[in-house]
Amino acid sequence: MLELLAVLAIVAALATMGLGAGARTMAKANQADSVARLRTLGHAIHLSAGEHDQLLPGPLWPGQVMQFDVARDGRLVRDLAEYLNIESKSPPYLVERMIPRAYRQAMRGTKMEDARIYIMNTGVVMNAQTNQPFGSLTSSPILAPMKLGALTALPAEENWMACEADQLHPYVVTAPWKANTPARPVHDGRRALVRFDGSVDLEKTTP
Repeated sequence: MLELLAVLAIVAALATMGLGAGARTMAKANQADSVARLRTLGHAIHLSAGEHDQLLPGPLWPGQVMQFDVARDGRLVRDLAEYLNIESKSPPYLVERMIPRAYRQAMRGTKMEDARIYIMNTGVVMNAQTNQPFGSLTSSPILAPMKLGALTALPAEENWMACEADQLHPYVVTAPWKANTPARPVHDGRRALVRFDGSVDLEKTTP
């Protein structure tokens, strides 16, 4: 009997170790998936700027959904459609391949058409003034986006252009669409982001 209990204890320990290793492998895979999607997004933004006198796409909404709608302004998936190989068609449809796997898992049961997948940087300080890199649709008159070249030398804390959204992000805390984001960062205290120079990182969250 004691031998059987000892064997069962060893099997349980091995199973626990296996589950832990599997979870770590899945977390690494999800991180790589998020980084790859943001790298693709950043590359598309750079291609667009290169063909439009260095102007960033926009003006854009701060919180980005991944539903393509030819009639809706302010959405990256529409403005970058030709650079992301997104088919311009009706009716509106969800661009599934632009949604990170970890984000989808965190928002399971949510209508993904309404989910804000990414946050755009809407506040960088230059020459003692706060600027909105991707313009603004709520300003009067509407504010046009800035040129990419003016933003690549920003200090580290400001040089991100887009990152994965969650309810703890400073830009989301007071947003009316806060409920359409995950409750916390989807990578265990880290957010995937892409910078104005096109590089991609997994940064520890401040909150």
